[in-house]
Amino acid sequence: MKHSAIYVFTIILTLTSVTAAECPLDHLIIGCNEDGIEGTSDDNKLFVDCWQKYRNSGTPEYLHWYYPLNESIFTEYKWRIGEPGFDCFQDTNPSANYTYDPNRSLSGAPYVDYGIMVECISLSPGLRAVHKDYPEFTIDQAGQSFCHSYIHYLQGDAHMHMSYQAKDGENLYWITWQIYDEIEDANQYEPSEPFTIVFNREPLYGDLAVDGTVDINDLAELCYYWMSDDGSIHNDYYERADANRDKSVDIFDFSLLAMHWLESIY
Repeated sequence: MKHSAIYVFTIILTLTSVTAAECPLDHLIIGCNEDGIEGTSDDNKLFVDCWQKYRNSGTPEYLHWYYPLNESIFTEYKWRIGEPGFDCFQDTNPSANYTYDPNRSLSGAPYVDYGIMVECISLSPGLRAVHKDYPEFTIDQAGQSFCHSYIHYLQGDAHMHMSYQAKDGENLYWITWQIYDEIEDANQYEPSEPFTIVFNREPLYGDLAVDGTVDINDLAELCYYWMSDDGSIHNDYYERADANRDKSVDIFDFSLLAMHWLESIY
């Protein structure tokens, strides 16, 4: 009987681990050294792997560049979706398929050797982001942030879920995040590039700043990525600058922006 109980417990523990590692919800995966090669310029630069971003945006997967919000039973911020969350690359658990990557994992202990802050640098009116397990970390205006590493330290796991909540189910909503290391003394990691999550509606082609209008701000974004030739699902096709998803930011993408120049969804 004792051995049977141990056997059953082992199975439950194994299934629990697999379930946690293979969460069906999308997550933005935090890491450093994006190219995975030591001794290059990005070794200490933070980045977010977006290969799960918009995975659940439609059928087939990755159909849209936005998440549809779903009507909930709540009266306040009635329209919601529970993804994407945040996770980290790790170097200790090879069975954690999509987060195991020793070449791109953060070095040391969370909230001791590094303190990864997730800061909101832009947010559409009527949207908020709430940490599901720690609702005190609610973001409803630009400039607010929460410490991913602190939550990692508290729960012993970098895998965390967010709830994105809006006041209606029709308008274009977006939130732009950036991550940085708050432990200045360690001087270990440089901030990431900003990255945006869109809800409810497909942004206009060329609306790279995601504010509902194609203008000079979007042209500046396109210029920043101009002639980059490694667009993929992992970098969200350079934050949609590679609009036709052919890996390169080139004249074809510029033509799509120009086609919608000064156009607005409002």
